[in-house]
Amino acid sequence: MDFIEQLRNELQKPLPGIEVQLEMASGNRLFYKEFKNPKTPKTGAVLIPLYFENNNPHIILIKRTTDNGPHSGQMAFPGGMFENGDITLYKTAVREAFEEIGIFEKNIELVGKLTPLHIPVSNIIVHPFVAFLNEKPKLTISKNEVDDVLITPIDIFFNIKNHSSFNFEYKEKTYISPCFIIKGFKIWGATAMIWNEFLTIYTNAINSEQFTP
Repeated sequence: MDFIEQLRNELQKPLPGIEVQLEMASGNRLFYKEFKNPKTPKTGAVLIPLYFENNNPHIILIKRTTDNGPHSGQMAFPGGMFENGDITLYKTAVREAFEEIGIFEKNIELVGKLTPLHIPVSNIIVHPFVAFLNEKPKLTISKNEVDDVLITPIDIFFNIKNHSSFNFEYKEKTYISPCFIIKGFKIWGATAMIWNEFLTIYTNAINSEQFTP
């Protein structure tokens, strides 16, 4: 069984879920649990775009532009809010990936879905979709939404030297947050939480007896 098939197989099993996501949670982890059943949340979706380069799976992340929003200047997966014209949440993720970095839907193969995550600071429930691109993408960056792009092999996230933490202030309180530091980019918050669940599933896929490199 090749890697994509094995990853798809792992994504069809019960997911690691919130407990694995919370390993990369910012601040007090109970802060997230208190909002487990938020009232009237908004709905969004993100695409986790993977592709092979030199037989190594890579991930594409974006750095959002600086504005007055709660996620201003942060690292993220391509994605955004569900709109009335979107047939499904997956279509939301695909549409946003095209608008933000120019990935065409025809080049995307959906592999599976991760555990939805509620983001308290913006009251959004994010639905993450894992997908493989059939070729190395030629990105077209929306400068209104994207400040920079990080493309890197997945394996780099397992190097303990790329794991760190930092202090941040929120509502006059100081919190500590775990993060990944990759090529100078700080990946933390909801993006790190979602990605941590993926890394757990990725590890299971690689270590599966059914996987044939």
